[in-house]
Amino acid sequence: MSASPPTTLESAAEWLRKRFDAEAARGVGVAYELDLTGPGGGVLAVRIDDGHLDLQPLDAASAARRDPPVRPHARLRIAASDFYGILAGRENSEMLYMANRIQVEGDLTAALRFRKFFRRRA
Repeated sequence: MSASPPTTLESAAEWLRKRFDAEAARGVGVAYELDLTGPGGGVLAVRIDDGHLDLQPLDAASAARRDPPVRPHARLRIAASDFYGILAGRENSEMLYMANRIQVEGDLTAALRFRKFFRRRA
């Protein structure tokens, strides 16, 4: 397994899959839409359902229509480089939010819980 941090939507999805903590997600049902802007970005639908993870990249048409596979509890808009920095442990999501570098639409509590479903190390 590569120790390098993610730099693309596909590598971020793989990072999330490998580090998903099914036990932390037991009994949880929540959906997210990650809108990663800039180079290496894209839109990723993330669904957590009772310890199971489903990730789906959304095409531009679906994202523009706001037509994800499941209606998200929270949409997070963030620069791809900042999101990948969070995953790699170089950035702090709370500090980015306070600096207005993460915009949250929907349930803020759900957005704040996102990170707890993924371990730092695989």
